[in-house]
Amino acid sequence: MWLYALLLIGLFLILMILGVPIAFSLALSAIITVVTTGNFTVTAIIHRMIGNSSSYTLLAIPFFILAAKLMNTGGITRRIFRVASAWVGSIPGGLGHANIVASVIFSGMSGSAVADAGGLGQVEVDAMTKDGFDPDFSAAVTCASATIGPIIPPSIPAVVYGMMTEVSVGSLFIGGIIPGLLLAVSCSVVVYYISLKRKYPVRRFSLREVGVSTADAFLSLLTPVIIIGGIWSGIFSPTEAAAMAACYAFVLAVIVYREMTFREVGKAIADTVRDSAGILLIICGAAAFSWLVTMFGLTKVFSAAMTNFTDNKYILLLLLNIAFLLIGMFMEALAVMTITIPFLIPLVSAFGIDPVHLGVVLILNLMIGLSTPPVGTSLFVCAKVADISIERMYKAILPFLIPLIAVLFLITYVPGLVTWLPGLLQNG
Repeated sequence: MWLYALLLIGLFLILMILGVPIAFSLALSAIITVVTTGNFTVTAIIHRMIGNSSSYTLLAIPFFILAAKLMNTGGITRRIFRVASAWVGSIPGGLGHANIVASVIFSGMSGSAVADAGGLGQVEVDAMTKDGFDPDFSAAVTCASATIGPIIPPSIPAVVYGMMTEVSVGSLFIGGIIPGLLLAVSCSVVVYYISLKRKYPVRRFSLREVGVSTADAFLSLLTPVIIIGGIWSGIFSPTEAAAMAACYAFVLAVIVYREMTFREVGKAIADTVRDSAGILLIICGAAAFSWLVTMFGLTKVFSAAMTNFTDNKYILLLLLNIAFLLIGMFMEALAVMTITIPFLIPLVSAFGIDPVHLGVVLILNLMIGLSTPPVGTSLFVCAKVADISIERMYKAILPFLIPLIAVLFLITYVPGLVTWLPGLLQNG
């Protein structure tokens, strides 16, 4: 079995080095291994791929993606940023804080860091540079604040993690609220400090603008209330919440605000199908790969090796954090999750780790990876939005990695920051 496992992993690495897309690298390495060794049938692999892709929980992913696209095109993001600017624009750091607050609000709608960086990010960077902020700083704040997207509910990575581990997606959603708010506060501290040092502009507070912008964005601001409140109260499941978010975004963009045509809606749906298919391909490929990993006994070997190395769960969590921070710098987040989760499941019971706590820690690790060199997706998106070189983006993001990693280790070693709210929900 060891030789088969080495063949599987070796094929995957070779395909990755050759530049084969990760979804196909995972699937092809599994299929070639099965055909070569003859231990299992190709039909078994196909059944695993189909079985994982037919999960009801996964329906939430295209709905959340569609909701984000409708909001980005339908004027909702612009209203959110305007109201955030009115609320906190008078604090030293001005629109930098508005950037973070807007990301927190938008996080309650989309569940995607890249959607935040690419959609809301365009509005944020344009407004900040026009107000006198450096493009580098504007892009860095946008990139760091986009990390909050999949932490505060809803969260596409949480849907995938919940589906693979059979953990309540609702608990994962609620467990991300406090860590997400901590991320926002810690990033705001960095914005405040840098803004004072560089003497960035501050907007004059206007009670009238607060009232006008809040009234204009009121219906948009209800979106996260509907999603989180509906899940919290048990009115609908996370998947139903995703469908509700997409329908509500459609009503606002097309009927209420009238800033989106049916043709644009059709394009948003087509883009959603394309993006969802890409995610589904990764999940299918990883399902085949991870099934073989389990059948070859690698998960048991890994679990035994870790328990022999240490019996302290906090040391284990430190090692996992370091590993995922490094892996996240080079690989796409969902791919990392789907490959590594089979290795993590035995450790949850062996070390007594709460699976909801581990899920939020894992997701934050991989979201930080989106903002770290050399291949962080959010870095490239924000650099393009701000029209700066990727080298300048690398330098600009460094101060913001400090609060992101600090919050990561805080929630790692204070599990109650993650588990308290879900526990309250279950006991309520």
